Amino acid sequence: MLAYVNGDEIAFESLYHRYEKPILNFINRMLMNSTEAETHCQETFFRVVRAKNRYESTAPFKTWIYQIALNLCRDRVRRMKHRSHLSLNGQASFQTDENVSLRDTVSDSSANIEKQMEKHEMQGFVKKALASLSQDEHFVVTMKEYQGLKLSEIAGVMNCPVGTVKSHSHRAHQKLAKILAKYMKE
Repeated sequence: MLAYVNGDEIAFESLYHRYEKPILNFINRMLMNSTEAETHCQETFFRVVRAKNRYESTAPFKTWIYQIALNLCRDRVRRMKHRSHLSLNGQASFQTDENVSLRDTVSDSSANIEKQMEKHEMQGFVKKALASLSQDEHFVVTMKEYQGLKLSEIAGVMNCPVGTVKSHSHRAHQKLAKILAKYMKE
Protein backbone atom coordinates (compact mmCIF):
# COMPACT_ATOMS: atom_id res chain seq x y z
CA MET A 1 0.00 0.00 0.00
CA LEU A 2 2.85 2.34 0.75
CA ALA A 3 4.18 1.81 -2.78
CA TYR A 4 0.74 2.65 -4.18
CA VAL A 5 0.53 5.78 -2.02
CA ASN A 6 3.90 6.79 -3.48
CA GLY A 7 2.56 6.50 -7.04
CA ASP A 8 3.16 2.86 -8.02
CA GLU A 9 -0.07 1.90 -9.84
CA ILE A 10 1.07 -1.72 -10.26
CA ALA A 11 1.21 -2.01 -6.47
CA PHE A 12 -2.56 -1.39 -6.38
CA GLU A 13 -3.13 -4.18 -8.91
CA SER A 14 -1.15 -6.49 -6.66
CA LEU A 15 -3.26 -5.51 -3.64
CA TYR A 16 -6.44 -5.95 -5.65
CA HIS A 17 -5.51 -9.44 -6.82
CA ARG A 18 -4.44 -10.47 -3.31
CA TYR A 19 -7.52 -9.18 -1.47
CA GLU A 20 -10.38 -9.26 -4.00
CA LYS A 21 -11.52 -12.84 -3.28
CA PRO A 22 -11.20 -12.69 0.52
CA ILE A 23 -13.02 -9.34 0.67
CA LEU A 24 -15.73 -10.55 -1.73
CA ASN A 25 -16.15 -13.74 0.31
CA PHE A 26 -16.35 -11.74 3.54
CA ILE A 27 -18.95 -9.31 2.20
CA ASN A 28 -20.97 -12.14 0.65
CA ARG A 29 -21.11 -13.94 3.99
CA MET A 30 -22.08 -10.74 5.77
CA LEU A 31 -24.81 -9.65 3.35
CA MET A 32 -25.79 -13.14 2.14
CA ASN A 33 -26.36 -11.75 -1.34
CA SER A 34 -23.76 -12.38 -4.06
CA THR A 35 -24.92 -9.54 -6.34
CA GLU A 36 -24.71 -6.97 -3.56
CA ALA A 37 -21.42 -8.47 -2.40
CA GLU A 38 -19.82 -7.79 -5.79
CA THR A 39 -21.02 -4.20 -5.74
CA HIS A 40 -19.79 -3.65 -2.18
CA CYS A 41 -16.46 -5.31 -2.95
CA GLN A 42 -15.90 -2.87 -5.80
CA GLU A 43 -16.95 -0.02 -3.52
CA THR A 44 -14.40 -1.21 -0.95
CA PHE A 45 -11.57 -0.94 -3.48
CA PHE A 46 -12.92 2.37 -4.75
CA ARG A 47 -12.71 3.69 -1.21
CA VAL A 48 -9.14 2.39 -0.91
CA VAL A 49 -8.25 4.41 -4.01
CA ARG A 50 -10.07 7.52 -2.73
CA ALA A 51 -8.47 7.29 0.72
CA LYS A 52 -4.95 6.32 -0.32
CA ASN A 53 -3.51 9.62 0.91
CA ARG A 54 -5.11 9.10 4.33
CA TYR A 55 -3.66 5.59 4.75
CA GLU A 56 -1.45 5.34 7.82
CA SER A 57 1.03 2.50 7.95
CA THR A 58 0.53 2.11 11.70
CA ALA A 59 -2.11 -0.56 11.05
CA PRO A 60 -1.64 -3.46 8.63
CA PHE A 61 -3.31 -2.99 5.24
CA LYS A 62 -5.32 -6.17 5.81
CA THR A 63 -6.93 -4.65 8.90
CA TRP A 64 -7.59 -1.37 7.10
CA ILE A 65 -9.30 -2.91 4.07
CA TYR A 66 -11.43 -5.23 6.20
CA GLN A 67 -12.45 -2.21 8.27
CA ILE A 68 -13.61 -0.45 5.09
CA ALA A 69 -15.56 -3.55 4.00
CA LEU A 70 -17.05 -4.00 7.48
CA ASN A 71 -18.23 -0.39 7.56
CA LEU A 72 -19.91 -0.83 4.18
CA CYS A 73 -21.64 -3.97 5.45
CA ARG A 74 -22.77 -2.23 8.63
CA ASP A 75 -24.22 0.62 6.59
CA ARG A 76 -26.03 -1.81 4.30
CA VAL A 77 -27.44 -3.85 7.20
CA ARG A 78 -28.58 -0.65 8.90
CA ARG A 79 -30.35 0.53 5.73
CA MET A 80 -31.97 -2.87 5.16
CA LYS A 81 -33.38 -3.20 8.69
CA HIS A 82 -36.26 -1.04 7.56
CA ARG A 83 -36.86 -3.27 4.53
CA SER A 84 -36.36 -6.70 6.04
CA HIS A 85 -39.28 -8.54 4.51
CA LEU A 86 -39.74 -11.15 1.85
CA SER A 87 -41.78 -10.44 -1.23
CA LEU A 88 -44.39 -13.07 -1.99
CA ASN A 89 -44.11 -12.08 -5.65
CA GLY A 90 -40.32 -12.30 -5.70
CA GLN A 91 -38.35 -15.08 -7.30
CA ALA A 92 -37.20 -17.83 -4.96
CA SER A 93 -33.45 -18.25 -4.86
CA PHE A 94 -31.87 -21.48 -3.69
CA GLN A 95 -28.13 -21.02 -3.95
CA THR A 96 -25.25 -22.81 -2.32
CA ASP A 97 -21.97 -21.10 -1.52
CA GLU A 98 -20.54 -22.49 -4.74
CA ASN A 99 -23.23 -20.60 -6.70
CA VAL A 100 -24.74 -23.85 -7.97
CA SER A 101 -28.50 -23.56 -8.04
CA LEU A 102 -30.73 -26.22 -6.58
CA ARG A 103 -32.23 -26.72 -10.04
CA ASP A 104 -28.77 -27.40 -11.53
CA THR A 105 -28.05 -29.90 -8.76
CA VAL A 106 -31.31 -31.76 -9.32
CA SER A 107 -30.91 -31.80 -13.10
CA ASP A 108 -27.39 -33.24 -12.87
CA SER A 109 -28.06 -36.96 -13.00
CA SER A 110 -24.51 -37.79 -11.90
CA ALA A 111 -24.83 -35.84 -8.66
CA ASN A 112 -25.71 -37.62 -5.48
CA ILE A 113 -28.97 -35.75 -5.03
CA GLU A 114 -29.59 -36.82 -1.45
CA LYS A 115 -26.17 -35.62 -0.28
CA GLN A 116 -26.53 -32.36 -2.21
CA MET A 117 -29.94 -31.74 -0.67
CA GLU A 118 -28.62 -32.46 2.83
CA LYS A 119 -25.69 -30.12 2.25
CA HIS A 120 -27.97 -27.41 0.91
CA GLU A 121 -30.37 -27.88 3.84
CA MET A 122 -27.52 -27.65 6.39
CA GLN A 123 -26.18 -24.52 4.68
CA GLY A 124 -29.63 -23.02 5.07
CA PHE A 125 -29.67 -23.89 8.78
CA VAL A 126 -26.24 -22.31 9.27
CA LYS A 127 -27.24 -19.15 7.38
CA LYS A 128 -30.41 -18.88 9.45
CA ALA A 129 -28.42 -19.39 12.65
CA LEU A 130 -25.87 -16.74 11.64
CA ALA A 131 -28.69 -14.33 10.81
CA SER A 132 -30.04 -14.76 14.36
CA LEU A 133 -26.82 -13.43 15.90
CA SER A 134 -26.33 -9.79 16.81
CA GLN A 135 -24.54 -7.76 14.16
CA ASP A 136 -21.22 -7.72 16.05
CA GLU A 137 -21.40 -11.45 16.82
CA HIS A 138 -22.09 -12.18 13.14
CA PHE A 139 -19.14 -10.02 12.09
CA VAL A 140 -16.78 -11.72 14.55
CA VAL A 141 -17.81 -15.26 13.54
CA THR A 142 -17.51 -14.45 9.85
CA MET A 143 -14.09 -12.83 10.20
CA LYS A 144 -12.77 -15.57 12.49
CA GLU A 145 -14.26 -18.74 11.04
CA TYR A 146 -14.62 -17.90 7.35
CA GLN A 147 -11.87 -15.34 6.79
CA GLY A 148 -9.32 -16.81 9.19
CA LEU A 149 -8.53 -13.52 10.90
CA LYS A 150 -6.90 -13.58 14.32
CA LEU A 151 -8.71 -12.07 17.27
CA SER A 152 -6.22 -9.19 17.36
CA GLU A 153 -6.88 -8.48 13.67
CA ILE A 154 -10.64 -8.57 14.24
CA ALA A 155 -10.21 -6.14 17.13
CA GLY A 156 -8.34 -3.82 14.80
CA VAL A 157 -11.03 -4.09 12.13
CA MET A 158 -13.84 -3.51 14.62
CA ASN A 159 -11.86 -0.86 16.51
CA CYS A 160 -12.47 -2.45 19.90
CA PRO A 161 -10.44 -4.32 22.54
CA VAL A 162 -9.50 -7.98 21.99
CA GLY A 163 -11.49 -8.87 25.10
CA THR A 164 -14.65 -7.54 23.48
CA VAL A 165 -13.99 -9.65 20.39
CA LYS A 166 -13.45 -12.72 22.59
CA SER A 167 -16.73 -12.01 24.36
CA HIS A 168 -18.64 -11.65 21.06
CA SER A 169 -17.02 -14.83 19.76
CA HIS A 170 -17.85 -16.83 22.88
CA ARG A 171 -21.48 -15.67 22.97
CA ALA A 172 -21.90 -16.27 19.23
CA HIS A 173 -20.52 -19.80 19.41
CA GLN A 174 -22.77 -20.61 22.36
CA LYS A 175 -25.82 -19.33 20.47
CA LEU A 176 -24.85 -21.17 17.28
CA ALA A 177 -24.30 -24.43 19.17
CA LYS A 178 -27.69 -24.12 20.82
CA ILE A 179 -29.52 -23.27 17.58
CA LEU A 180 -27.78 -25.88 15.43
CA ALA A 181 -28.05 -28.64 18.06
CA LYS A 182 -31.74 -29.12 17.31
CA TYR A 183 -30.97 -29.59 13.59
CA MET A 184 -28.24 -32.10 14.34
CA LYS A 185 -30.69 -34.29 16.28
CA GLU A 186 -33.11 -34.54 13.35
